[in-house]
Order: sequence, then C-alpha cells, then structure tokens
Amino acid sequence: MKWFFGKKPMSPDAVRDALVDAADARDASKIDELADKQRAVIVEHFAAWQEVPEAIRSDAGETKRYVGALMAVAEHFKNVLGDPSLHERLVGSPRNNPLVKWQKALAAAHKAVATARYSEAEALVREGMNSANGASGSGVDRYLPISWGLLGQCKFHQGKASDALALFWRALELCDKTENVEGAIAHLTSLHEANRWLGETVEAAALADKLAERAARAGDGERVEWARRRAERVRAGEPLNRVVIEAGGKSLEIEELASPLPEGRVRFHFERNRIELGGVTATVEEGSKLGSRGDDTGALGCFRSAAALDPHDPRPHYFAGLALMGLGRYPAAVESYETTERLAPGWYHCRADRALALELASRRITRATFEAVRRIEDGDKPGAEKLALVELALAQAPDLPILHLLKTNALIETKANPDAAAAARAGLAKDPDPDVRTRLLIALARVAPAGEARKLLEEAVSLDGNRIASAMARVMLLPRQVN
Repeated sequence: MKWFFGKKPMSPDAVRDALVDAADARDASKIDELADKQRAVIVEHFAAWQEVPEAIRSDAGETKRYVGALMAVAEHFKNVLGDPSLHERLVGSPRNNPLVKWQKALAAAHKAVATARYSEAEALVREGMNSANGASGSGVDRYLPISWGLLGQCKFHQGKASDALALFWRALELCDKTENVEGAIAHLTSLHEANRWLGETVEAAALADKLAERAARAGDGERVEWARRRAERVRAGEPLNRVVIEAGGKSLEIEELASPLPEGRVRFHFERNRIELGGVTATVEEGSKLGSRGDDTGALGCFRSAAALDPHDPRPHYFAGLALMGLGRYPAAVESYETTERLAPGWYHCRADRALALELASRRITRATFEAVRRIEDGDKPGAEKLALVELALAQAPDLPILHLLKTNALIETKANPDAAAAARAGLAKDPDPDVRTRLLIALARVAPAGEARKLLEEAVSLDGNRIASAMARVMLLPRQVN
C-alpha cells in the first residue's frame, strides 16, 4: 500500500477503487484512513461514482458488488464519521428520494391489486417508475422487475393476457440480468399461467419446464415437483374441470388416493385448466352481494360483465342461473346452467340446479317450492327447523327428489338415522338427476349397514353426477374409512 500514502496524489478513480475494495472487505479502518486523507476527493467525486463504471456494467456480479460497496461507504460516513452528505447524495432525503417514492407507490399498488382496483394500481406503478426515471443502482434493479411484473398482473387480471405477456417477459429478463432467481421464478410462473389461460399449451408446458429448472437451482423441491407435474398435465391435455383433494396439507389427484390418507382435515375443490382472473372474482362477488340483498337484476348485470371479461370462467354463468331463477326467467336459467356445464362439467350443483330450473320452466313445481329449497339449502337453521320446512314443501311437491335429499340430511343432523334411511330411499325412487342421486347415495351410505354402504358408495363413484360427492365416496371407500 506504499502507493496509497506516497507523495504522488491518488487519482479520483484510484480513491474510488480503494474505497470499493475496503467496503467490500468490510474493512472499516481502511475506510477511515481514506476518509482522513482523501475526504475532499471523495466528497467532490462521489456523485459521479454513482454511475457504474463502463468496464463492469455487463457483469451483474461486479455491478452488484460495486453498488453495495458505495452504499456501505455512504453508511460508514454517516454512522461512524458523522457525515451524512454521501448518503444523502446516494439516496436523497426520504421526502425527495425517488426510490422511497417508488417503494411507496409499489406498496399502494399492491393494496389496490388486492381489492381488484387494477387501473388505479397501474397508475401508481407508472408514477413510481417515473419518479426514478434515469436512476440506476441496486434499488432500481430491485424495483424495476417488480414494477413490470405488477403491470403485467394488472393487465392479466383484467382479461388482457396477451398484453401482459410482454410485461412479464421484460420483468423476467431484468431478473435474469441481476441473477434474481426468486424474481425469475415469480415471473416464469406468471408467464406460464398467462399462456395456459390463452390456451397456448405448448408454450405453457415449456415455461413450466423452465420453472422447474429455476426452482431446482433455488433448492425449492416442492416448487420443482409442482412445475414438473403441471408441465406433464398440460402436455397431456388438462380436463376443463376436475376434483382435487387436499389432505394433511398435501394436494392429491383422485387417482393418487391411497390408504391411509395424510393426517389432517380432508377438503375437496375444483381445479380448472385456467387460473381465475381477479377482475372476474371481484365482479362476481359484487353480484353475489346484490343478489343476497334481493337485487337479482343488479346481480345479473354484474355476472354478465364478469362473463364478458373471461369467456372461459363458469362462475358468472353459474351465479347468473340463480339470478335468472330469482327473476322468474327459467328457460334462460336452464341455458345459463348448460353453459356452466359446457365450460366446467359438473361445476358444483349446476346439474341439480338445471334440473330444478327445468321443473320450474315446465311448471311442474311452483315458485314457492323453489324458494323453499333455497331457504333450506342456504339457511343456517338447526336440523329440526329445516325438517319442518321440508315437510311443508313436500306436501306441495312430493315427487321433487331434492326435497327428499334435504329431508334426509335434516334427519341425519337430528340423529334420526332410520328415518333418514327411509327418506333417502324415497328420494332414490323418484328418479333424481345424477347430481342429486349421487348425494342421496352418500347420505344413505352414512346410515345403512356396512355391506350395503359399500355398494352405495361404489355406485356414487361410478355416476357422473355430483363430482365433489363422488370424490367423497372414493375417500369413504378407503379401508380406514369403511365401517
């Protein structure tokens, strides 16, 4: 280090390099020495040093080292030497710091996205990006890919998947440039889902493969397994709608069921071949709120808007069917449930609801009976009160299968098992649609002798009726589930 304290003065670049080396080595004493001997040079040239030297700009690792070292020097001057001037040059005051403004804009944008205010979120992100226009450094490297990715999410969840692709690709390229593996995984996931939503299955599968590679590099074995399975399923051709089982925190396909199941609560849910759009979810929720307040016309308008946003999503059509029945437009309700079935076969109770709409359209049951079914199904009254309501409804519509199902469930709730079995058998004798039949079979299996229960469950599995109920029957048939 003789050159360091020789008579020949150090050039500004030499001082800069010495500071970077000292900071990178976390050598506080060397920084102190440099500050003592070269304070004027440091203060004069620090602003210019904020621009990464051209020789290392193409090297992400060296750039990161350089920027981190400058920040360490600035913090040393501020915290150890009591001189905040370098730190203020580097980051500015909190009020005027463009990175702080950008960070706050991103935080506000994330909150807007969480409540489906996507246009507002887009404006916030762009405002944050503009506040730091022309800036460089580690803060920009961190916030820029987040910003492009968030803009992509805003476009995607408003049904503009094609527009979102370019934004996701830009975010991914920036993450690759700075070796941000976690960010790359997030943006690859977004690219995969956007292509999957667009029906670009070849590209979606290839992106899932890339996602598995990145996850393996990050040591995320769970994500690797998920991505590999997704790629395989997309290539094979995903069904429009299938039932997935969650047990003990693990997701299982129907064909993977084995005894014993993982410990913990067993849940059943649908998984479609496309991710749900946030804009659709928010609009459907708004429609559901209107419907619960009795505004079926307003609710239907929301559901129609949601359906226009995503023509693949069954939810708007499913809920529109209920609103149409509330409005007395029964043939239109039948069509809405048929559309639901086309988009997602077996979606919740769409098959049973279609059967009910057909009964109303043909005037085989009255509106009062329909309203009784809704009141019993959706209400939270205890079993005895439900039973009384069902008996009144059965007096008006003794051949309606779903009323026998509701009676069976109410009797099981009140522990009246023999009567429940009789009610279930009566319902099965009324030629129910496959959805209601599946549920009646399972209800009867709960109160029937073990030998008969197995046969009932096997029939429930074989029916293409209520798919959640069929999956439940499969679980009940596992050795540890059988009485």
